[in-house]
Amino acid sequence: MRKTVRNVAYAAVLGLVAILLTLSVLHTALGVTFPLLVVKSGSMRPVIEVGDIIIVLPVSPDDVRADPVNGDVIVFYRPGEKGVPSSIIVHRAVARVSGGFITKGDANAVADYWGPVPFDHLLGKWTGLSIPAWTGIGYISLFLRGEILYPAGPILVLLLIAVNIVLIVKDFTRSKGGGDGEGEPSADASQS
Repeated sequence: MRKTVRNVAYAAVLGLVAILLTLSVLHTALGVTFPLLVVKSGSMRPVIEVGDIIIVLPVSPDDVRADPVNGDVIVFYRPGEKGVPSSIIVHRAVARVSGGFITKGDANAVADYWGPVPFDHLLGKWTGLSIPAWTGIGYISLFLRGEILYPAGPILVLLLIAVNIVLIVKDFTRSKGGGDGEGEPSADASQS
């Protein structure tokens, strides 16, 4: 029973990693950002952390709530850099003006200097759902794209790799011993 649960868990994790890697490749090659986006800066702390994978949906500018405290967290191209994947920003819409949105990172003291963000630079808004950074999945995506900016990222990636190697070696040695670890004695233990 444990072996079946473990195999299902491994398959689920590998499937999730495969999906995230595919989305990462699509983002890098084609600039596709939906529905998942890995956050690479701490400007939205404590709401969104570096390495969080946020779920983003397209939104009309008319449906964006702009407010300094309860405004929507929007995803947009930095003004003047529309279409450049490396210029995608995740900040809160704090005000609406005739030319677009004034934005601000929650961790920043002042509004963004590049504002307003033109309405046609808007990519979407954060749904409020995310895959937390502590899972390490976002860091792996950032690592593969060469975008890790936070010092804990490489340490977390290396730690995850080390844990996986230990688990693989453990499974391999267990299977070589003849038992499945479920209380059955191995060949060596039954001959004593």
